[in-house]
Amino acid sequence: MNPFALDHKFYDILQQAASKVKSWIEADEIIRLSSHIDADGLSAAGIICSALSRLKASFHLRILRQLDPEFIEELVKEDRNCYIFSDFGSGQIKHLAKSLPSKDIIILDHHEPLNISKPSNILEINPILFGIDGSNEVSGSGVSFLFAYALDPKKNIDLLPLALVGALGDTQDKEKQHSLTGLNAKIAEFGVQQNLLKIEKDLYFQYREMKPIHHALMETTDPFLPGLTGNEEACVRFLSSINIPLQAGEKWRTISDLSTEEKKRLTTQLSQLILSHGGTSKQASNLVSTTYILTTETDPYLKDAREFAELLNACGRTRHPGIGVAVCMGDRDIHYRRAQDLLTDYQKKINSFLETLKHPGSIHETDYLQYFFGGDELEETMIGTIATIAVKTKLTKKVLIGFAKSNNQCYKISARAPQQFVDKGVHLGLALRQTIAQLKLDPSKFLAGGHDAAAGTRIPITYEKSFIETLNKVLHQQIIKKD
Repeated sequence: MNPFALDHKFYDILQQAASKVKSWIEADEIIRLSSHIDADGLSAAGIICSALSRLKASFHLRILRQLDPEFIEELVKEDRNCYIFSDFGSGQIKHLAKSLPSKDIIILDHHEPLNISKPSNILEINPILFGIDGSNEVSGSGVSFLFAYALDPKKNIDLLPLALVGALGDTQDKEKQHSLTGLNAKIAEFGVQQNLLKIEKDLYFQYREMKPIHHALMETTDPFLPGLTGNEEACVRFLSSINIPLQAGEKWRTISDLSTEEKKRLTTQLSQLILSHGGTSKQASNLVSTTYILTTETDPYLKDAREFAELLNACGRTRHPGIGVAVCMGDRDIHYRRAQDLLTDYQKKINSFLETLKHPGSIHETDYLQYFFGGDELEETMIGTIATIAVKTKLTKKVLIGFAKSNNQCYKISARAPQQFVDKGVHLGLALRQTIAQLKLDPSKFLAGGHDAAAGTRIPITYEKSFIETLNKVLHQQIIKKD
């Protein structure tokens, strides 16, 4: 059964992985599952944990910021036989092969794979190996869902919405009006057929289901709303001027509460605002988006797949990933309420640091990139989110690099590229790998990777200056090559 029209080799390897896992369960093996800390990684973990639980499998989950050599060596000491890695692993195959040469390993990833021959004990399931764009067309949770579907199509079809939550968390909605494309779109279409979700056109705002209208406007970064983003009082005045009430009786109204006429009025006025401040017609048209509504959910934090992703992202970035996985696995009680609190705290921290970045001198600049430091107030788990929002809100017009202290010896690096730089030939994942290589840092210790528009690595603190200089040259070379 192949409802997603997968290439036969892709389909076959998923079936092979499913058979392998079933043999592990029959042999009463304890499966060691590891996944990434972001919304996509937590969605992937929730999918796999649910599928394994339904098969009565014994397993242990660990959520990681990255799959580093130190953790792999911990696995060696545990001496298990069966391993699954989701939303990472393709970039670490060499180390996995060296450290776990006789163990059964399944990798469910969508990041750039290494161009090496694969050891016979490692089954790598990566869409890129089958001609599918892992940056835009399917995420780690999508690959994990396809694996779960291969395990049991009937029991695990209900996990499909999490594949879209992960894809949206990885900002793969890059087609017209923020829609998913490629394999993600096929998964979504099948979800509609199975009555698991609805696809609608609506205003593109975060928190459209759960926050007061003026707060939704204030916290909107994509698109950036000149004079409104970050300014609550201005948002209240703006809504009043176009006759959109903030409340219905005692209840604050949300974007989803607006009438069709009010939405049209709001869209028109916001489009004019964007265009009057030098924005493009494309930016204005992006006010309307493709919205993925999960029909099995009733709570406003979870009905909209994008808001579900934001909730998971907050759990991971505040170092409570287990709470996010519990929500993915169906907890709507204690862990779910805790996740809501984490989201509120996370948003406050993000907004506070974004205000700091607006101060002159907070962002430094070279020819092809700009960079900033998180200092003591920003945890390394949040540096990527800050960089992403800063690019979306036009705080930077070049490639942006965020530095956060990982410990007294290392910086965590998060790199983000505006679309115009990707169009010019920039691929940050490859650029960071080349930079680490040119600095002669051990690539197994200072892992680098990611996609064209978003990537990360670590460097020794003493390499700060040379890293900036080298990366600037690498970006220049990528752009020249494209030209």
